[in-house]
Amino acid sequence: MQDTPKSYITKSFALPHALGFNAKSMHHKQELGTNTQLQQTRKHAAKKHIKMQNNEPQFHHKKSLGQHFLHDSVILDRIFQSIPSDIVKQIDNNVQLIEVGIGLGDLTKRLLSKYSLLAYEIDYALIAQAQKNYHTEIETKRLQLVQADALKVQHSDGYLLNSDYFLVSNLPYYIATAIILKALKDTHCKGFLVMTQKEVAQKFCAKQKESAYCSLSILAQSFGDVSYLFSVPKEAFNPPPKVESAVFCFKRGECCYTQDLETLLHFAFLAPRKKLFTNLMQWDKIENKAMLTQIFQAVQLDNDVRAHEIGLQTYCDMLRICNAIKKDK
Repeated sequence: MQDTPKSYITKSFALPHALGFNAKSMHHKQELGTNTQLQQTRKHAAKKHIKMQNNEPQFHHKKSLGQHFLHDSVILDRIFQSIPSDIVKQIDNNVQLIEVGIGLGDLTKRLLSKYSLLAYEIDYALIAQAQKNYHTEIETKRLQLVQADALKVQHSDGYLLNSDYFLVSNLPYYIATAIILKALKDTHCKGFLVMTQKEVAQKFCAKQKESAYCSLSILAQSFGDVSYLFSVPKEAFNPPPKVESAVFCFKRGECCYTQDLETLLHFAFLAPRKKLFTNLMQWDKIENKAMLTQIFQAVQLDNDVRAHEIGLQTYCDMLRICNAIKKDK
């Protein structure tokens, strides 16, 4: 994936004013024309790419599956190169690499160049094409293809696998958050490198007091380290989505997650513009205003504070004190 779309600089032309041309206006028209041509060229290249990948007249994406195929080779290379170095050392030893949604196989090809791969794909047409393209890798068990809805996968002792794994995926927007939450809660998932809608990536990666900071930000932090890597322009896909995308990475670390913490965060951000105290009065663990006041005083919080102004540790402390108060009663 790539940071931002390449900026195209058009050549300026010196137009003789003696001929009556408005140079500034003419240059602007030429620039617009050049940009339009570039966009058309990029769009044509994307269609040609799909045609070549499938050896068919054209592969028709399925809107119902949220299919937007990433075709920008520079961005694909950057995703491949962004797998954390400490994870790279473990892949194929005690950590399995997993891809959800193989698409046309561009990322798959890069991953297979270095690692063995377990890939989930719901679309039978894409599975059939991958079986043709990666016949040798499948025969040698370097690639395991599973036709399944990744949201419905659940192994006996883990989400995507019963043993340790690292997820690399260009996730369909409509299932991205759900898959990320399932992966976060699966201790076998040692981390993931995923592309999602940019807004979703910003929410998972936001820090305290940032505008995108929300319950998802704190929830992700409760499982380990999460970092926003780079943005991806619409033009990198075919068909282009209506919104920008982004790539971010998670690595499992010291975990303080509990279901009670998730519930606390749900109520804390129930109405983000309201005061935290007001929101938490709806939390089922709070018996009365005096109890919540006691908790706020214990963690040295002002009653006017809002949910986005405090961090993970404070929320954990609030939960701990709340449980202690209830235990003493």
